[in-house]
Amino acid sequence: MEVHTPHEPVTSLRGLVTHLSLVIVGVLIALSFEGVATWREHRALVRDARANLLKEVRDNRKALDERLKRIPTEIDQLDRALEVSIALLQHKTIDGQMDLGFKSAELQTASHTTAEITGAFALMEYDEVKRYANLYDHQNVFAATQDQAKQDLTRALSGVSFLSRNEAASARQLEDWSTAIRQAMASLFVEQELGASLLKNYDSVLQGREH
Repeated sequence: MEVHTPHEPVTSLRGLVTHLSLVIVGVLIALSFEGVATWREHRALVRDARANLLKEVRDNRKALDERLKRIPTEIDQLDRALEVSIALLQHKTIDGQMDLGFKSAELQTASHTTAEITGAFALMEYDEVKRYANLYDHQNVFAATQDQAKQDLTRALSGVSFLSRNEAASARQLEDWSTAIRQAMASLFVEQELGASLLKNYDSVLQGREH
């Protein structure tokens, strides 16, 4: 914004008032244009942030739904492993196969972090920001629980090593293995409950924005 001096000297009060009035009007017009430009920038920032957040939530919901469908299979596999460990402790013959696996849900947070860094959340309504904050806090809790379940399942896999090598495990090793299997199962049950609750949270946010 520039303010220019009059091309000719102001020699009267009327001329001075006229010039000052023109300057004031020019300043107000310039400020209004700047305000409109800023408003448009803020609106575009919020619009893009909302679109990215909704896409991230939809993608995370899909990944979580796939993870929850996988957990019952993993619980069944652990239950089978527990049967094997008990049979070995009792010196019984083992029939059939045993599989153990884990496929985690990769839940993203990039769009939420970007909205924080760019200041988009500061331009949104409080209730909307609160919904996203609650959702991502819930997601973080689930992610931590999932990591714990993965660690517990890794410990449960320890028994597979001596089985694959046809090694004779001691009673202590078999008892430790059984304990690790039970801990992994408990972790999966907790993950399943938290995941089901998070899935509802995802649906609530998506329905609130898309309907």
